[in-house]
Amino acid sequence: MDASLLNTLGLLDCIIIQCVGDNDFEVMHMPKDWGAELLPEAKGIFNFSEDSSPYLLDFLIDANALWKSSKEGKIDSGIWSEQLPSQLIRLEASALFKEQKQFLIINKIDASYKQKQQTLQVARELMFSADKIAEQHDYLHSQMDELLSDPTESFALKQQITQALEQTDLGVAILTPELQLLNSNPALKTLFADSNIQLNLPEDRLVIELFRAQYPECERVFSTGSAWSGELYWLNPPRYGKWLKMTIHPIMSTNQTILYWLLSVSDITQIKFLIKRNEKLVHFDSVTDLPNRQFFWKRLEEKVNQSSPFCLLYCDIKNFKRINELYGHQIGDQVIKELATRLISVCRSDDLLARVGGTEFAVIMTLDEKKFSQSNHYQEQCTLFAKELINTCNIPFYPSAGQKCEIGLNVGAALFPLDSSSADELMKYADLAVYSAKQVKTQINSVQFYSQKLIDDSRKLREMESALRVAIEKQEFELFLQPIIDLSSNKIIKAEVLIRWRQGSGELVSPDEFIPLAEQTGLIIPIGKWVIAEACRLLAELNKQGISLSLSINLSPRQISDRQLFEFIQASINNCMVDPHHIEFELTEGVLIENYEKVHLLIEQIHDLGMKVSIDDFGTGYCSLSYLQKLHIDNLKIDRAFIKELNESSTDNASALILAVISMANSLHLEVIAEGVETQLQQNFLIENNCHLAQGFLFSPPLAFKHFCSLLKDKN
Repeated sequence: MDASLLNTLGLLDCIIIQCVGDNDFEVMHMPKDWGAELLPEAKGIFNFSEDSSPYLLDFLIDANALWKSSKEGKIDSGIWSEQLPSQLIRLEASALFKEQKQFLIINKIDASYKQKQQTLQVARELMFSADKIAEQHDYLHSQMDELLSDPTESFALKQQITQALEQTDLGVAILTPELQLLNSNPALKTLFADSNIQLNLPEDRLVIELFRAQYPECERVFSTGSAWSGELYWLNPPRYGKWLKMTIHPIMSTNQTILYWLLSVSDITQIKFLIKRNEKLVHFDSVTDLPNRQFFWKRLEEKVNQSSPFCLLYCDIKNFKRINELYGHQIGDQVIKELATRLISVCRSDDLLARVGGTEFAVIMTLDEKKFSQSNHYQEQCTLFAKELINTCNIPFYPSAGQKCEIGLNVGAALFPLDSSSADELMKYADLAVYSAKQVKTQINSVQFYSQKLIDDSRKLREMESALRVAIEKQEFELFLQPIIDLSSNKIIKAEVLIRWRQGSGELVSPDEFIPLAEQTGLIIPIGKWVIAEACRLLAELNKQGISLSLSINLSPRQISDRQLFEFIQASINNCMVDPHHIEFELTEGVLIENYEKVHLLIEQIHDLGMKVSIDDFGTGYCSLSYLQKLHIDNLKIDRAFIKELNESSTDNASALILAVISMANSLHLEVIAEGVETQLQQNFLIENNCHLAQGFLFSPPLAFKHFCSLLKDKN
């Protein structure tokens, strides 16, 4: 065989053997430096001896099976190491059956093996370094959040802040809400220290301007008070540039207004150097092997220049932070990797899927040009595809035995060329759309398209948020009370407190309108504190009137995360001098699952003071029996949706669900309260089946305090 041909084919560093008979072989090509050492018997027509490589002899069994099948094909042995007298080499063998000829090819793959190992090592180093840096940023944020949100201005506190800044290796700046510098540390200046460079901006301003120039979502981050983390590139002519990891967090007051922005920066140029050592890692994500942000951005610009219609989908993973907190970054990476595999299975061959951030994926979806130009239903293609992406996320992940991880997916979409013909604007609009999707709390997952309506709705929400902040300052809220009735005596034994917002015009705003917004913005924390304080005040007022009654207060998921919640509850009880045994708190099932550790601690603290706990809207969430057994729960409130099904035409299924809840509660020695009772038929059913407490419009709607007191005197 012609050696020049072998060289052209890239097969020169290999042994090529043809099988010419039963166990008879002939060498077609053999390298001089290692071939003779591996197969000293390979001269002319030869047989493999028992002293030949055991790996090779084992592979020959499979090779013979291929050759005897008389079907054209090829099989590979996999990689193995062979210690020769002069060197250690890595080999891979292939058996080939083509045109009635049988070949055995033994490739020396030292170079590709070394490159693969380097790739794996670089990836390991990269992930370790990236995790370490991420943990540093997270730790700094938690530390500074606690210090900066302290309302005191003591000298000791300022010393703690200064000490924390000086001890960290990260470059840190504390900025005003208007992004003006208040304080920074020496490490920030060191990041940009260069005797040959005269900076035109202070270090903190330089970082902010890099963020503005390189990320379309910058405007949204600052306007909505969101946290953000990502990579920036600082070009430093005439010398090399620097890669920076930047994290920015808003530090909120108790009223959820921005007190400061915390900016942290670290030099990740070394990590980028590790990436550049392997060309694949420059453009591909090391965890998922998907294209990365840089590659995606390049393809997006190319796609725009081609002028064919497409949909840009921006996907954000829900609840992923909780997985990292519970199981660690290694399990988190396994979930990300499995998710990428699922998303790939949904994408078509002409779509481009990329991982563009820690919890973010993006897809360029090619649209059917005929449908796009001939109808107004162009969103249908994108919506169907987005739902496929979401559905594949809804299946639980099992990264290891006994671990079940559940995540969701929010999707924002922008259309080219309908929404914009600019790559930069498309990314900005898709980011705005996914941010809007994340605000939809009524759905497990959501898809949002960029539109003028989205912009208008966002503006209205900002206006309502502004009005809600004014309402907090002016205390434009009232507490209404809805009686909870003992069905055996028909007397009011307690009441649930429900907030109402009465605007300056006197108009009442429904809680359904402002409570979800308050939860999203964090304003639920100051509103919730007002509710607790006001409920204690009303309880004290009832005591003055000689009325012994318990009041039940709702706690939201966001309130559970408030570190000062229990201390505030204690202070409110002490200030109003009320009996804690007359206070109950209601939690939803979702709160138990999302914040189990915090909920467990809070419930124990509540019970230590003599207060009680109810699970609200029971039956609508995902609470398991084990949670009810582990936690110190006193009452279950059957959701009104189940009670509503009890009517003249209701089926056995409707009553069976309620009976199951009552039976389970009795077995766990829990009291049952039925919500939303509106008919005599529903009341009779509850009495007949040993549900002793109920509330609903059959007895009374929520009432202002004065009217509640009048009803109480009449009824009791």
